[in-house]
Amino acid sequence: MQTSDRQNQQLKIAARGALVGIVVYLIISSLKLGAAYFFHSASLRADGLNNLTDIISSILIFIGLRIARKPADEDHYFGHSKFEPLASFATSLIMFTVGLEVIKSSAERFIAQDYPTPDLQALWVGLAASVILLVTQRYIHYLAQQTQSMGLKASAKDLFSDFLTTLATMVAIAASSLGLAWLDILTALIIGAIILHTAYTIFKDSTFELSDGFDQEELEAYRAIVLKHPQIRAVPQIRARLCGQYVHVDISVLIDGHLSVIQSHHITEEIEQILAYNYNVYDVDVHVEPYFQTNLNQ
Repeated sequence: MQTSDRQNQQLKIAARGALVGIVVYLIISSLKLGAAYFFHSASLRADGLNNLTDIISSILIFIGLRIARKPADEDHYFGHSKFEPLASFATSLIMFTVGLEVIKSSAERFIAQDYPTPDLQALWVGLAASVILLVTQRYIHYLAQQTQSMGLKASAKDLFSDFLTTLATMVAIAASSLGLAWLDILTALIIGAIILHTAYTIFKDSTFELSDGFDQEELEAYRAIVLKHPQIRAVPQIRARLCGQYVHVDISVLIDGHLSVIQSHHITEEIEQILAYNYNVYDVDVHVEPYFQTNLNQ
């Protein structure tokens, strides 16, 4: 089973989006961490570290997408698309580590009441970063919808979260200049919690796919549309799994036991076409079983 030209093109587009993410996050994290050092902002430092994990995330997603483009071989009959959620899983573990470090260091400063007042010039860095993040988020979201890439969908969510976090950081810096220096540290703690929450979301989604989980409502929709075929008497079993953005379906159908092999084969091809056309299913394995009156309750 070879990856089609269209699907290969989708992976190329998704990889391009991941590459854009790497470049943007390199710029953003460098600006924030540099400004945090010179302008003494704990929240900007936490925000910069958050973006630093996004660089690693984008690199892993880029590598995963490049590997996912490899065609199926003897050892990987379903192709290499699982490398994309595997990259997301690795990203979540890194984000857990960084989130815990941000919370630990910020909590220590909060308890010690170490509240340096940030320089208001840091606001300009936050403003520039928020504009760049929002523009990039809309672009990545557009590519994610085009390609249905799990990695890019996660990246788009993360970018929007980063945009909101940067706005919160700007508010904290402004408030600190008004005598609320503790708010900068508190915001850093909140950012650490946001990193952990994002890590958990990515971890949950990636492990669901890696363990071959599949949405039951979508599965029932597949069953319902197949049952509309005039020759299908029943669908005793249907299973599906995701490989990256591709869906593989394994389905058993009951048809008239008196039909010829050629007729049965034509029906299986029609089922494949129905699922591919209506739900963009990549691969369908149809098992045909003869239907007699005794099958009625099976």
